Amino acid sequence: MKGIIGLLLFGTMMWGQTMAQYTIKLTVKQMAGKKVSLACHYEEQLMVQDTVVLDNNGVGYFRHASKKLASGIYMLYFSPSSNWDILIGSDQSFSISCDTSQILNTMRIEGSPENQAFLEFQKFMVEMGRQNSTIREEFRKDPDNKKAEVREKYSARYAVLDKEVRSYIGTILKRFPGTALATFARFTLPVEIPDFSKEVPEGTKDRDMEIRRKSFFYMQEHYWDNANLTDSMLIRTDIFKKQLDNYFSNFVINYPDSLYRACVRLVEKARPNKLMFRYLTDYCLTSTFENKIMGMDEAFVKFGQRYYMDVTPEWVTPERLKTIREEVIKRQFNLLNHPAVELKLSMLEGEWVSLHEVKAPFVLLLFWEPNCGHCKTQVPLVRKEIYERFAPYGLKVFAVNTHTDKKQWEEFVEKNDLFDFINCWDPNNQSNYRTYYNVFSTPVMYILDKDKKFIAKSLTVDQMVDLLKHEYKKMGIEVQ
Repeated sequence: MKGIIGLLLFGTMMWGQTMAQYTIKLTVKQMAGKKVSLACHYEEQLMVQDTVVLDNNGVGYFRHASKKLASGIYMLYFSPSSNWDILIGSDQSFSISCDTSQILNTMRIEGSPENQAFLEFQKFMVEMGRQNSTIREEFRKDPDNKKAEVREKYSARYAVLDKEVRSYIGTILKRFPGTALATFARFTLPVEIPDFSKEVPEGTKDRDMEIRRKSFFYMQEHYWDNANLTDSMLIRTDIFKKQLDNYFSNFVINYPDSLYRACVRLVEKARPNKLMFRYLTDYCLTSTFENKIMGMDEAFVKFGQRYYMDVTPEWVTPERLKTIREEVIKRQFNLLNHPAVELKLSMLEGEWVSLHEVKAPFVLLLFWEPNCGHCKTQVPLVRKEIYERFAPYGLKVFAVNTHTDKKQWEEFVEKNDLFDFINCWDPNNQSNYRTYYNVFSTPVMYILDKDKKFIAKSLTVDQMVDLLKHEYKKMGIEVQ
């Protein structure tokens, strides 16, 4: 499923190639007669865009007569242990020379002021990283590092480094406005969080927690302040996907509406840029689809309806769009806290039964079939662990046989003593239960409340037992 729903963003359209040309002269004496590749960063992958074998003097050219490289961070790949990132922006005719034994200190770039500035930025950040490591190591070894005044001293040193970095990047933004370098450099800036300790008075109950709470919600609101989401060059870096993952893992509350709103907000920021809009739309679709927390599929349904059903994305193939829409439809009728679609089915004895007319504080809605190997173990377990334990308190099992052989159904019911279940079936699927309840394999189980709203799905028997105990406890009933 992931291969169909997931990100399918490769190919010419993804990279935004235009009718132009690039010529990059490369001089690396140690690589004479050897192959060098130019690869574009994409998430955790490298997408090779060009390859050249250097001549006997260590000279070669990456070039194309009609294709311009999409802006982004590219790697000069000499060997697994020898490589270096360069920036591809608007300047695409320039030269690079270096010594592979000391790339950073020997690299020279001519013809691309933007790329030269990127190289200087790399050198600067390496030095800042070295100083940061020194401070961290000194703090670790300081015997008084638990004292508040000592911690403040080290915090002040970190603050000096942070100020230097922000000043340096500020200079880049002024010198190279609107460039790929500006987009990338700004994106590396951490969001500045206000000092909320000044806002929360001393003596406030749970003061530290309140400060953390304010910091969290500020970060949640301003996470993307330094990201130019209308510049698709960010896609072609090795840090953008990591920042996306971090945002959704740590700053989006695991609640369907919260996830849905975060996705929409992010995608709409990118709408002016076709490639970024496409990337983020597919990223959010995949993220919501793969979220396995019970109930979070509502975010997938709402997002899919908005961006893949109400409209037809131009980049999605008909086959993939069909699959996405089918997945949305299969989930949209069985969302938590939503009412279950009515089922009026024939019972084993031939009478008709209505799901909505079943009087019970909780209904375990079970779809199963006698030939299903998993059902053969799970259905008897449902009787033993769930029905026998909770039936004295009103729970009922509405068991829908999905098989078409009535004799096998009867034999299974008799063998496993399931006569206390509400046994029914719909051999021709006239009620369309497979779509309404996403029954394309068995067993499938839901728990409904007294109003026939979904309160649980996709749980194991043990998990359902725990949930039902919790629900009954809220009613003042302790079930062992």
